[in-house]
Amino acid sequence: MGSKKLYIFRHGKSDWKAKFKNDHERPLAERGIEASKNIGAHLQKVGQSPESVISSSAKRAMDTALLAMEFGQWQSTMTSTRDLYLSSVEETIELIQKIHTDEKRVMIVSHEPLCSSLVSELTMGGHVKFPTASVARIDFKVDSWADIDSDKGQLAWLLTPKSIFGG
Repeated sequence: MGSKKLYIFRHGKSDWKAKFKNDHERPLAERGIEASKNIGAHLQKVGQSPESVISSSAKRAMDTALLAMEFGQWQSTMTSTRDLYLSSVEETIELIQKIHTDEKRVMIVSHEPLCSSLVSELTMGGHVKFPTASVARIDFKVDSWADIDSDKGQLAWLLTPKSIFGG
């Protein structure tokens, strides 16, 4: 039996004081920029960078993914979709099941409450606190992304910027 590793990355802290037309365009705050860079570099350092990244099309999520990829020097491909912006857990699982790749490590970059709810749903877990710029890895013993489903995953870890870098 194969294995798949799904990384769930919540966007970095956003800047509510910035000028933006709508919520979809809200940018990262300086703290979110730094955390995104640091998480990206840390994941590379510990051999946990994803092979591909699927990001919400919201500016703060896209910028989180791009900064992590750049500062982590990931060799990942990236796509974005509006489907991860205000998406339900069920819709996100369907999106994951439609991933057509043999890659073993895929990252979703999205928002709350989706990140914590998705971890709970996929791992038969309770409530998971998911601060900004946190990333979780869920492991699945499946051959295909199409086989990913509720309660089939095991939470390998959940890293927060505070747990890695203190502060």
